[in-house]
Amino acid sequence: MYPFINIFAAKLPSYGLCMLIGMALVVIMATRKGKKYDVIFDQVIVVAAMGVLFALVCGTLLFYVVTYSLSDIINMISEGNFDFLKSPGIVFYGGLIGGIAGVLLSLKITKLNIQTVENLFVPYVPLGHAIGRVGCALAGCCHGMEYDGPLAVYYPNSVTGLPPDVGYFPVQFLEAFLDVLIAAWLVYYCKKERRKFDVLFMYLFLYAIMRFITELFRGDAVRGVYFGISTSQWISIAIVAVCILRIVFVKFVKKDRLQIDE
Repeated sequence: MYPFINIFAAKLPSYGLCMLIGMALVVIMATRKGKKYDVIFDQVIVVAAMGVLFALVCGTLLFYVVTYSLSDIINMISEGNFDFLKSPGIVFYGGLIGGIAGVLLSLKITKLNIQTVENLFVPYVPLGHAIGRVGCALAGCCHGMEYDGPLAVYYPNSVTGLPPDVGYFPVQFLEAFLDVLIAAWLVYYCKKERRKFDVLFMYLFLYAIMRFITELFRGDAVRGVYFGISTSQWISIAIVAVCILRIVFVKFVKKDRLQIDE
């Protein structure tokens, strides 16, 4: 579609630009809500920066894991071929896991309570992710299966060299729309009685189910498929299982007290 956007004399990659806009939006929303918790802008920036840094590193590492085998990487390095480093991708689940780790480490620096950070950031993460998905759609790096029905998208300038006359299912736009719905629900859910970490697990549960379904409409091959199921679908299954176990544990074992975000 539009892998690059021209702004004045600058030619900017659509995917990177959308990622930056999404991150900035999350920081803005978290900063606004942070005033209620006496959280200053500097603390928000530290949490966001460490979360993004670890997300980028882990998301890129998972991309290499699902794209290349260890033997492939060793052979390319031994031959002096480092082309695989020129155009790395980012797998969202790797970024999500890394981002959570980065945020946990940031608590040592900011002295913030993990519950506060959960309330500030989690509801808006899917909103930022939705904008990133639009960037994916514009670049054509992650596309849907071949499809010529209503709302089919075409990639005359895809960064991966897709045939310009072949239609594809708009899976990235679909996921962006569903991410916005998840964000809206989480904002509403924050106002209800809930237990500690319920917002985080609600997000993980909803996104995992959504991602498992949208993966069925993906057409890009670089996703790591094992036993007919993609890497992201395996991770989705694991996340849903963990969320269900957590529900059982909290309800019947720990029985945490309900609270409300006033």
